[in-house]
Amino acid sequence: MAKPITGKTHVGERREKRPNGDIYIYERITAYDEKARKTYTVSQKIKGKIKAGTQEIVPTRPKKRKGEKGVVDTTRRHTGLTDILEWVGRISGIDDDVRSSFSEGDAEKALSIARYWIGSGGNTLPRLESWQVMHPLPYSEAITEDVYGNLFKDVGRNEEGVQRYFSARAARLGESPVLAFDSTTISTYSENQSEARRGFNKDGDGLNTIKLLTLYSVKAREPMAFSKQPGNIPDVISIENTLTQLKCLNLEKPLIVTDNGYYSHKNMMEFALRNVKFLTLVDPNIVWVRETVDELRATIADMSSTCPFDPSICGATSSRMHQFDRIRQRSRNGKVAGEKETILRRLYVHVFYSPDNEAKKELAFRKDLLELKAQVEEGKTEFTESAQKKIDKYLTYSRKGRGGRLKVGFNDEAIAAAKKYFGYFALVSNQTMDTFAALENYRLREKIEEIFAVQKGRLDGARPRTWYPDNLRGRQFTQFVSLGYHCFLTKKIKEVQARLKKKEPGKPKSLLKLEKKLENWLAQRSLAQILDWFDCIETTMVQTVMADYRWSTESVARDKLFLEYLGVDI
Repeated sequence: MAKPITGKTHVGERREKRPNGDIYIYERITAYDEKARKTYTVSQKIKGKIKAGTQEIVPTRPKKRKGEKGVVDTTRRHTGLTDILEWVGRISGIDDDVRSSFSEGDAEKALSIARYWIGSGGNTLPRLESWQVMHPLPYSEAITEDVYGNLFKDVGRNEEGVQRYFSARAARLGESPVLAFDSTTISTYSENQSEARRGFNKDGDGLNTIKLLTLYSVKAREPMAFSKQPGNIPDVISIENTLTQLKCLNLEKPLIVTDNGYYSHKNMMEFALRNVKFLTLVDPNIVWVRETVDELRATIADMSSTCPFDPSICGATSSRMHQFDRIRQRSRNGKVAGEKETILRRLYVHVFYSPDNEAKKELAFRKDLLELKAQVEEGKTEFTESAQKKIDKYLTYSRKGRGGRLKVGFNDEAIAAAKKYFGYFALVSNQTMDTFAALENYRLREKIEEIFAVQKGRLDGARPRTWYPDNLRGRQFTQFVSLGYHCFLTKKIKEVQARLKKKEPGKPKSLLKLEKKLENWLAQRSLAQILDWFDCIETTMVQTVMADYRWSTESVARDKLFLEYLGVDI
């Protein structure tokens, strides 16, 4: 439950370290603006300073009083980067959603840390206190190690606030959103994280892992919700809790897109029985999928089956009534618990063929078999389960005479049967869908892999960096908020680039030339480089007896055009 707004002011202390080592101590009075939903500084006055190498606070020279000539107060802050992030939080609704889900203090701290991570390129949190001295953030007090440690603990235990935020983000999607679902692993040396267990490590570093499951809106290009699980839980059994979570989000007819790591007969049945739309990549070696490939092989060969946005791929769709079998868990409507039940559901199989993929698959297949053949001839006897299956299926053995030399050959008939399906892949859904709309939705799912890379590489998410599971939950939530900033700003920059590529008639030559410069500049820079570029913009505010003055660093015409097209007013 959000903390009630009292209207009272808060007296705090701010310390600012100067280049010469002196630490200036300020008494700052802050209040909360209910309309703007942010904390602002009511007044600030200097109390004294601690000279470098000492511990004692000594008074500073008093400022001139009103009526005397000269400067009364002066501040200088880096505002270019923080103004852009403040705009992102306001326009995307992220700031409103966080503030409506948590207490005032926790919300301001979480938003400040989220902006710090994206603004600093994922620096570790001990550097935050010094970074915020020159970068205005929603939380005006110093964010020390104790402050963010307590925040992560409180947020991690406040599941109501976390789920309220997820629901608020989901409410902005509208009807029939397309959601990708995937997982990544967080490696750790820690013995305190009870969820860190030995499992499939996607980074391949051999450490215990914690699994992070994420729902991502592929059309809005924003992360929607996440959960964490022990690292030994396979992907294929992680879908059931997600289906329950979808009900909490109150989404209107979502379509869940997964890769073949989540494909199983049981999962498809769960989707079908819960009336949740799904689209998943399936293994083309499954018998009923191969039957569909054979059925559509001639249709796919036609020119009319060519993909309109990727001519290197052809595709076609076939529907089939698919049988699901399950053991009843409850007795109902004359059916007894423990009995086997058969359920029929209509599925749509989208089959695609790529000559390029066929050539690559065949080359890899040939290299693999030649390597296995050489290992068998050398006398190796221990193989992985998958390698042994290939040996039994595609290789032949013979010996000449008693105790003769082992001769290894190829089972050409089995190899030819396998090569028949090279280049084909299939998607399965439980709703009618255009063949290439299904392909487009699946390809958009791949964007979720990019956000995992961003979270680990740019938001300090490659390691837990906390002692306890609850703290990790709070830390990951704050990273999730920062990830929302990143995805929204990236999307808006893409929109600016698309606008620049459109050659609208009637524009003066000077504007067209400037747009071309901006287009080339954006194409050569990542989001982090763009934010670093605008971090040089400083705002100086000078208060004198007679008047107040404010000015910011000048910007070139190209930078001004970018901010104008983005919608940011600095």
